[in-house]
Amino acid sequence: MPALTRAHVQPDGVTDLRDGFLIREIGRGVFMLTNGNYQSVFLTTGEGVVLVDAPEPLVRHLPAAVAEVTDEPITTVVYSHGHSDHIGGTHLLADPTLEIIAEARIAEFIATKNDPRRPRPTRSFKDRMTLRKGSRTIEFVRDGFHSADGDLLVYLPEEKVLIGIDLIAPGWVPLLDFDITENMFNYISAFDRVLAYDFDVFISGHTADVAHRADVELTKRYTLDVYETVKRTHDELNIHELLDEDRDNEQAGIKKIIETVTGRATADVQSRWLDGPMKGVDLWTESHCRAMVLYVRWTD
Repeated sequence: MPALTRAHVQPDGVTDLRDGFLIREIGRGVFMLTNGNYQSVFLTTGEGVVLVDAPEPLVRHLPAAVAEVTDEPITTVVYSHGHSDHIGGTHLLADPTLEIIAEARIAEFIATKNDPRRPRPTRSFKDRMTLRKGSRTIEFVRDGFHSADGDLLVYLPEEKVLIGIDLIAPGWVPLLDFDITENMFNYISAFDRVLAYDFDVFISGHTADVAHRADVELTKRYTLDVYETVKRTHDELNIHELLDEDRDNEQAGIKKIIETVTGRATADVQSRWLDGPMKGVDLWTESHCRAMVLYVRWTD
């Protein structure tokens, strides 16, 4: 059999996407596959390849990517959460022998969707599980920083790789509304839970880049700055005065509170971060401040 070429395996700092994808080796036999936007992770075990997430834009590259680094077949797919953009290509891997693993409430969510793009898991667990397959130990822990059905933190303790999809995006502030998180309290507190792990590499699900501990710490600082700025701005506002301006229409007054705090907090945060180390401040900070106003006013 000819030697594996690894033509698409590229180190950090090199991004050649002329063939539509690249591979980064993030640990011995552990690879991140990306098309420049989405990411998935696959790893050899000696007993078949385990794949974490199957975004449809990546699945068409998956056979070539796997064949480039190993002769092992894909035997297991892990769902990080239920959103179709990250697992909606799983149907293209359909095989009666394919094992699909998900946390129990994610599995229930998938079942209710009855979406042929997202096949139902063949194996589920409650809250946490350790998978030992061949040479690998993989730890799964349920979290809830992003989606209502739940999110998995996937940890490779020997390789010091941690996967938490849609918590951050290396080099960028989070996407709209803190990556459309459905639980702001869990999102804010997730950074400490993530940073409690011993990891060198963090896989976020997006961009062509691998993240590291410093990227998680940076996004935590940004998120806490948004929270503290919004809370301070809201607490300094004369709420009664704004409501009195629309005393015959309370909802108009509430709308004015949201818009006023959002506008002032956005300008304040952008004054510190617009020329800072992360892109997207001009695109998404206003949405972050607005989402945080809703949390601060009604949940915090």
